[in-house]
Amino acid sequence: MKSLLTTLSLLLAAALPAVAQQQPQTPAERSLEREAYAQAKALNTVDGWEIFINNYPESFFIEQARKYRDAAIVNSYCNRDVTLERLVTYIDEEPAQEPRIRLFYANLVNNPTHSYRFEHMDVGFNGCTGRVTERITFADGSKPRTNVYVFNAQGLLTESQVTGSKGNVVTTTYTYSYDNLHGYTLKSATRKGAGTVEYEPFYNASDKLEILTSDGSTRKHKWVYTYNDKGALQRLTVTDGDLRRVLVYNDGYIIREETQGRVLRYYYDYDSATFKKYLIGISEVTDQAPSHERKFNYKIDTHGRITSVEITCDGKPEMTITRTYK
Repeated sequence: MKSLLTTLSLLLAAALPAVAQQQPQTPAERSLEREAYAQAKALNTVDGWEIFINNYPESFFIEQARKYRDAAIVNSYCNRDVTLERLVTYIDEEPAQEPRIRLFYANLVNNPTHSYRFEHMDVGFNGCTGRVTERITFADGSKPRTNVYVFNAQGLLTESQVTGSKGNVVTTTYTYSYDNLHGYTLKSATRKGAGTVEYEPFYNASDKLEILTSDGSTRKHKWVYTYNDKGALQRLTVTDGDLRRVLVYNDGYIIREETQGRVLRYYYDYDSATFKKYLIGISEVTDQAPSHERKFNYKIDTHGRITSVEITCDGKPEMTITRTYK
């Protein structure tokens, strides 16, 4: 009730004409201003500070009020409960973005298990949340496979159930650590029947995720992130045991891959309805000409999520992937 009365008091103050600062304030006006500032500080919400700033633009407290307002904006996005949808809306729509929110978003989506980064059969998940059931049918008549992926509200993979070539299902669960400065990062991956791998993050001088590495297990995992001068991800070097894979990015999408001397080039198509890019081809690059090429033909829903993709290799049907979402 007290909070409601305080909010009503602020709204009532918003209806009053702004104090004419050209004229000396009366004691009653100064008292009203101090009370409005105290109420805004007690609420400490973006709306509360906006009301005070709009009603007292020349207040003695105005600079401090703007600092509190900006901090409230940051805190409303940089917290455990913020959803990927809300963050993406902010990043896509706000022309003047708070650096702290950009950092929080970048560290989140650069997790290797994030739905913007996590790939399966070269087909990305394009920033989805929730449960994804994936069915793969093969053109050669091999037994179909069903996989399940579960992403949380932040778009981080929490569980995967992947069917192998012999029909065995491998279940892996993922956990994440969180701190108020860096946000979320991958903490552990537990494969049923095979134990748990722990991960440790390292951040650069700008507090961006620079290295993510596993513990001293027999199979070492390591991700090394390189950013351009604008702070965008430019290169990701992935070490998995003896395998080293280098991914080159542009505008958040892989454009080139270098793996054990093999070079692949990625091609995309932009969908104007969903404002997203979709992988349409991967070609192997040699000194003469591309020697192999895979092509992807998609169907997507109104949310921009892939519902099916037909994959061909050198012009011949290879497989079809269908996905359903909950």
